[in-house]
Amino acid sequence: MQLMVAASVFRDHTQIVLPKEEASNHRSHLEHNFMITISEENDAVRLIGSPCEIPKVRTWLLSHGVEIL
Repeated sequence: MQLMVAASVFRDHTQIVLPKEEASNHRSHLEHNFMITISEENDAVRLIGSPCEIPKVRTWLLSHGVEIL
């Protein structure tokens, strides 16, 4: 029997969504220190990276008091 995994599980491990203002305060550091793609949307910014890189980004953001959506 093969189980299907919801796409949201993979998204949680490969991206982080931030409010635009939070991302703009840290964008330069994020671009220079992590291998991620930054995609701007209406009121948010999506940080996209590998399942190895995103936990590092999440840890760094939380240690700097950034609210993650």
